[in-house]
Amino acid sequence: MRGIGSLSLIAILLILIGSIIAIYILLQSQPGGENPSRIPNGVYVYKSNSFAPLNIQGPFIPREPGYYFLYFHNNRCPYCQAFYPKWVSYLKSEGGVFRNITVVEVVCDWFTQQCNNDAARATFELYGISSSPSFLLIKVNASGRVENIWNVGEEYLQLQRAGNIPAQEFLPQYLDVIVRSKIAR
Repeated sequence: MRGIGSLSLIAILLILIGSIIAIYILLQSQPGGENPSRIPNGVYVYKSNSFAPLNIQGPFIPREPGYYFLYFHNNRCPYCQAFYPKWVSYLKSEGGVFRNITVVEVVCDWFTQQCNNDAARATFELYGISSSPSFLLIKVNASGRVENIWNVGEEYLQLQRAGNIPAQEFLPQYLDVIVRSKIAR
């Protein structure tokens, strides 16, 4: 009897360990997951607390009236890797102004040089992205035309240099304040 009980216990432990490994692998393979160096190249929109892939041809160009916040992420960028978990956490817990605008994430491994998604590569090219992370705010008017594009990342860096924002990696709450100032105009 003892042998059967021991075998049952070992079998249960093996099943439990296997389940934990399977869950870990599944979480690591999810787009927009918590591993900022393994996000599949592509263009994503934030919906229901996660980034969902957009199936588009050519670059992302917003057409519906409203505001769009574009975050350009390079998987091989250490600053992007440091920012991404804070960004996702902020969107899920706080949201701020980003609850009322469309948040788009554009991901390549390294700008246009290492990008296996045509839409993401074309979006990096269209907006002239040459540093990362980069952040743009786009306003589309009632007729569906782009009315304004603000380089939120550059403004963030200017405020940092002036001593108005702490000199550390990008923090989502300060991006929120900058975006609010543009929308309030």
